[in-house]
Amino acid sequence: MVSPATSTPALLLGTAIDDAGWIQPLFTVVGVGAIGLLAWQLWRAQRHYATELAEQSRQIAEEQEKANQARQAQEALVRESQAKSEMLATLSREIRANLNGIIGSADLMMDNTLKAQQLAHLTTLRASAESLHQSLNDVLDYSSIETGHLQIGRAPLDLRQPLIEVVEALSPLAHLKNLELVLIVAPEVPLQISGDAARLRQVFLNLMANAVKFTATGRVVLRAELATDAPAVAAPPGALWLHFSVTDTSAGIPADLQATIFDRSADSASPAPRKFGGSGLDLAISKRLVELMGGHIGARSLPEGGSEFWVNLALAVEKAPPAAPTPFAGLHVVVLDPLAASRLAASALLTRLGVGHDATDKIAEAAVLLRDALDEDARELILMLDDTVAQSSAAALAQLFTPDSPLRSTRLVLTSRNPEEAASTAANFPVAAVVRKPLLRAETLADALLSRPSAGVIKVVDSRAPFEAGTGARVATRRGPHVLVVDDDQISRSVSSQLLGLLNCVVELAVNGPEAIELTQRTRFDLILMDLQMPVMDGFETTVKIRTATGDKAPPIVALTANTSDSDREKCTAAGMCDFIGKPVHKTDLTRILQRWAPAK
Repeated sequence: MVSPATSTPALLLGTAIDDAGWIQPLFTVVGVGAIGLLAWQLWRAQRHYATELAEQSRQIAEEQEKANQARQAQEALVRESQAKSEMLATLSREIRANLNGIIGSADLMMDNTLKAQQLAHLTTLRASAESLHQSLNDVLDYSSIETGHLQIGRAPLDLRQPLIEVVEALSPLAHLKNLELVLIVAPEVPLQISGDAARLRQVFLNLMANAVKFTATGRVVLRAELATDAPAVAAPPGALWLHFSVTDTSAGIPADLQATIFDRSADSASPAPRKFGGSGLDLAISKRLVELMGGHIGARSLPEGGSEFWVNLALAVEKAPPAAPTPFAGLHVVVLDPLAASRLAASALLTRLGVGHDATDKIAEAAVLLRDALDEDARELILMLDDTVAQSSAAALAQLFTPDSPLRSTRLVLTSRNPEEAASTAANFPVAAVVRKPLLRAETLADALLSRPSAGVIKVVDSRAPFEAGTGARVATRRGPHVLVVDDDQISRSVSSQLLGLLNCVVELAVNGPEAIELTQRTRFDLILMDLQMPVMDGFETTVKIRTATGDKAPPIVALTANTSDSDREKCTAAGMCDFIGKPVHKTDLTRILQRWAPAK
């Protein structure tokens, strides 16, 4: 018999076992629920992933659509830019071609004897044409700079050349305004340098033109000298920092414009372009060009009145040719000019010529300086004076040439902005020559110093003569080279041939490429001037065929064209052309080309 104490656990155990039958279904239910929950979560995750995938696909599609739209917009902008560039290039060619006829014809007429009124009208015409040419250059250069297409070149050059060409280009406008232009190249400045002559000319033409426009009376001075204040950046090996300045006698630069004067946006809002004419781009372009050449530019009002624009450039110095022996031993010159800048310009040229000299603005002091030079064993004396002094102080001047005066053998060289008129009023004095102002070339001044008085004839030495590249040779003494001009435009052919004729060239003409090729097969030319855009056959193909046919005997071929972009220049070089002249052509351009590629024989 089982006791109650021992039977209770067994009873409980049996009961638990009997009740365990509901656990299995519970586990089944829980398991099914868990599987369902997992399945639901998986479905939810898949649905969320599908939604995200659809959203990503939509975003990708939108981005692709935006990219396509952006690409299409970019392509449209490129096409529009190309169309604008092509239109601008076409307009540039047409304007340059017409300016070539205007400026070239004006140059030809200025070499003739004209009445004063005719000369005034012609000067106005030429100044207007040059102003239009400058505005065209402003627009094209600014466009090239903004698009990053403008490149700075480097080649050996005479520093005087671009500076002289700047002064010559602005002389007609300065003459109309009765302004005196002065060029001073300090004697210590090396002339043989390496740089981009075209861009140097552009910078100083812009600055000088701006000064001439804003100056009502007085003078505009372009000066080149060694930089006295060392720039923060050292010059590269073999280079020197040069300081250029353009000073004028204008009203100065308003204080509120000095900080933004080189800013195109500020310049466009200024009334200056509307008041004085021009594109209003000249100063902005100058700043960008100077920066591309690694230099610095600035402007200020001068304490004594007027304004100054300055440029510092580090330019490589080239080896200078050996100096020619001076023919001025024993000569002493006294410069008498009321304008200090003109005295400095004359002094710089005389120093380069190796001529002993003094300078003053008073005739009494000039007489003392001449006597001092005579006492110091000067064998020959020259008084170089401005014609306005000769007219205003004629009586005092006459005292120097009385029979008992120790200075009676002194020769006179007059300087004048109107040399023909000055020569006609100087018959009472022993004038050997009259030199046109501004004084630009040492060679021209040397010609005047070597001149002798001739009964009834006073020699006029024109400083506007073509630029001489340091040789001192006169163009008139050359044996004329044989030049072929290839151009389909009748006016351009006529202007080029006549300008070349003034330079003693023998000229033949061709109106297209095939005709030029035929001429070169039967005639040996010293130089070919080649237009680029011509019917039948363009200048590039013509050049290639001429060089292929003639081989080593091919004459130098120089582009003479209204296509003036850097890409055109590169194509010219690739085709075998050796140099480049942009239209409108000037006599100085042709002289430079002749001296370089068809020198005197």
